[in-house]
Amino acid sequence: MNEAKTEPVKKNPYTIWFVVISFVVPVVLAYIVFYLVDVKSFSNHGEILNPVIDIASLKLQDEDNNIIPRDDLTYKWRLISLVGNQCDAACVSRLHDSRQVHKSLGKNRHRVMRMFVHTAPASDELNKLIAEEHADAIQVNGNAADLKGALGETSNITENEIYIMDPMGNVMMRFTQEQPNKDFLYDLRKLLKFSQIG
Repeated sequence: MNEAKTEPVKKNPYTIWFVVISFVVPVVLAYIVFYLVDVKSFSNHGEILNPVIDIASLKLQDEDNNIIPRDDLTYKWRLISLVGNQCDAACVSRLHDSRQVHKSLGKNRHRVMRMFVHTAPASDELNKLIAEEHADAIQVNGNAADLKGALGETSNITENEIYIMDPMGNVMMRFTQEQPNKDFLYDLRKLLKFSQIG
């Protein structure tokens, strides 16, 4: 009885190329990203808050000191500025920055609202400044202790920080007063570009 002949197993000529490619491609991609791609486009300038902070935890109040319902604070992006009783030169400059950044958004400006959170009753001088230069900003009140507790120990609510809140009510990014407008605007434009909400 003749034994059945077994056919020799054919080797796939492409196997070696798959192995080579699997090692070479990652190196080539890393080279391209490192030397040819603007890595800055993948980064952000503001501090991303982790975890994000729900706007309701700030316990913001209206002019009658009633807690503002969460739903009244959402649906659009917000630039949140914290202001005290007075507004010194640095404060005036930062409020001006927020206005200029907002104007620079162009066609996306309608998606973003500016909001001033007063940690103390505003002086006559501050009220005059807001009326003359920031009439479009929403004004609400906030207790300094509540704000500090919600925003965390790294926050400095008296140093003209500006926060970004998304339309879902998540306060998710912070900018210090030292950060230039171009960095602030860059991050905000990127957020609006990649988000379809608000």
